[in-house]
Amino acid sequence: MALRSTPEPLWLVEFRGARGLVRTTHLAKEAAIRALIAIDSVGGERVAVTTMGTSGTIRAATRKYLARYDGRSSESKKNPYK
Repeated sequence: MALRSTPEPLWLVEFRGARGLVRTTHLAKEAAIRALIAIDSVGGERVAVTTMGTSGTIRAATRKYLARYDGRSSESKKNPYK
């Protein structure tokens, strides 16, 4: 619900533990970062949203910001494009 209340179009792509990947358009990137930082509660619980970084593709963002935190290797042996 917190993402729906932002003025910019945001889509939750993936969520692992305390980290998530949010998608928006390249034109709305700066406004989306400001909107995410402004989120202070989710489901009645206080939260602090921090932007770890941005990327041009979901695949690269997953590799850079999520893969290293869940114990999975950043390189897949079966498919080099994941």
